[in-house]
Amino acid sequence: MPDGIQLDELQVVSDLHLGGKPGFQIFASAAELAWLADSVAASKAPGLAALLVNGDFIDFLAEEPALAFDPLGAAAKIARVRADPAFAPVFDAFARLLATPRRLLMINLGNHDLELALPWAREALAQALCGADSAARARLRLITDGTGVRCRVGNAQVLCLHGNETDAWNVTDHEHLRRIARDLQYGLPAEPWTPNAGSQLVVEVMNQVKASYPFVDLLKPETQAVVPILSALNPALLRRMQDLGAIAGRTAVDLARMRTGFLGAEDDAATAATAAAAGTPAGWPGVASPAASSKALMDQAELAFRNGVEPISLVRASQTEQLGLWSAAWDWLRGQPKAEVLREALEFLDKDRSFDPAAPDDTFQQFDARIAPEIDLLLTGHTHLARSLARQRGGGRYFNSGTWARLMRITPEVRQDKTAFGKLFDLLGGARMADLDAAPGLVQRLNTVVAVWADAGGATQAELRQVRAGTTAGAWQAVPQPGTRYTKP
Repeated sequence: MPDGIQLDELQVVSDLHLGGKPGFQIFASAAELAWLADSVAASKAPGLAALLVNGDFIDFLAEEPALAFDPLGAAAKIARVRADPAFAPVFDAFARLLATPRRLLMINLGNHDLELALPWAREALAQALCGADSAARARLRLITDGTGVRCRVGNAQVLCLHGNETDAWNVTDHEHLRRIARDLQYGLPAEPWTPNAGSQLVVEVMNQVKASYPFVDLLKPETQAVVPILSALNPALLRRMQDLGAIAGRTAVDLARMRTGFLGAEDDAATAATAAAAGTPAGWPGVASPAASSKALMDQAELAFRNGVEPISLVRASQTEQLGLWSAAWDWLRGQPKAEVLREALEFLDKDRSFDPAAPDDTFQQFDARIAPEIDLLLTGHTHLARSLARQRGGGRYFNSGTWARLMRITPEVRQDKTAFGKLFDLLGGARMADLDAAPGLVQRLNTVVAVWADAGGATQAELRQVRAGTTAGAWQAVPQPGTRYTKP
């Protein structure tokens, strides 16, 4: 089994989501992340030390124009994000890290930064981080083929994957990406890119929803909390989401392809012919037009039905069913005080463990079952929820590095208090991002990182940490989270 690169120290973050204009940005921790990068550069590790961004570094889906995949606009979007004052300190710190001997910056592909799989986008990012410094470029590792990052830290085998690999809503067809990059490199027409359901939902629905209700990008758990609140605030939004049956159809198709091993196969002739007939917009090779994409998705969903696959049965967390349930519920309860009905309906959130690092979740279960027990440290991100759990296969540990984006939760104290919940409901109905930030205790910036290092005694240590303000003004510190430590002697 391959070992990968040998490191003395590894710091792993994920889901930064650098992107979007002010008011639309969910990342707000530039000073903290710059401090972390500088601490890796200043590490006393005698060998190699690395900072890994384990997916969703740049959020292309938040950039304008919002497209599920934007091959020709990727370089310009990278340049805009690099120049944005909210994100520039991160790029500056990453550049300092890359200028330091024996220090590496590794960037793994996520599902919001697919454009980094394209050679010209990687070059634009390398230019933004390294300029013409060839030594710095040698310390920048871009992993964009879906294989993840494999390395050894001390005597521990470490595997880092973004986490969308088992998520039918957000799975990436890497072979399709490769073919598009190849054809555009050759100067040939490229086959259209059909987005996964998650990207299509973000671009066609959620970006518009976020403009009026920015909390939808922050609140966890997503389906169980966001869906009922949105349906109470504006039932028309939920009906619009429910009408997008093609999105669920895309999920069914992707899940079927994942389960049967056909993800990455050439699209069938009928779908290709349909896309060609609908046409690809001029100047955007490799991107299906909305008409072509929707028609292709509907054709694929119809094919799934003919083959006995029920798309609704394949949608994770029964999301489509829940949309319809809440829409119908508010119709039935029309005339009732919505805030109070909603408060009572969300009673189950009092026992929600989304923010508990020790709570097993679906992502942990799927990856633990899928990855060989010889992997001592299995790291993912994607869910935005930090985890530290003993692997059920082998004696290793699973970590989820959480997110550096803003997060929100409805605490039991707020849900159980009619007055407090009423104020929260009113705030969510019309708040800008700045209003959410200003509400005491509402928005959290957990800034979680998985630290892995070889100690002086020859053991490998790993733990979950949070980067927080230090005891002196302007200082930061990485605070270990209780109960998350793993040791491999």
